[in-house]
Amino acid sequence: MGKRYWDDLNEGEILSCRPVVFGQEDIIGFAKRYDPLPFHVDEARAKDSIFGGIIASALHTISACTRVVVEAQGDLAILSGLGIDEVKLFIPVRPGDVLSVEGRWSDLKRSRSKPDRGIAHLKCKVTNQRGEPVAEYGYKYFVACRDMEI
Repeated sequence: MGKRYWDDLNEGEILSCRPVVFGQEDIIGFAKRYDPLPFHVDEARAKDSIFGGIIASALHTISACTRVVVEAQGDLAILSGLGIDEVKLFIPVRPGDVLSVEGRWSDLKRSRSKPDRGIAHLKCKVTNQRGEPVAEYGYKYFVACRDMEI
């Protein structure tokens, strides 16, 4: 598939994302670097926490899911991200969890002030290997229209 533009997106179109696997080493490594709370980095302290064991940082979860969403977009002519919509977290991500991300395009609007681009929202739902809801969030993008050279 070649380059895609805002004009090629369809309301309700679903992205096919690959699964996201969370290993304990990855969880601890990310947390040591970016979110070193005890229940992310220290097994003994995590065991004594309200979580009863190591869990992934919310930042790690959203970052890893963002990776597979960007991959699934393919060669989409994104000009800029405009924001991340409300992030809702339902249950923690634990070592060994495999997450599925369903991204769905919505609220597609051509910009009135800059008609060479459109605004596109991508609403994401994340579930684990048991089908339990893990997170919901969304992205808002500026995407080039077909008649714009980028």
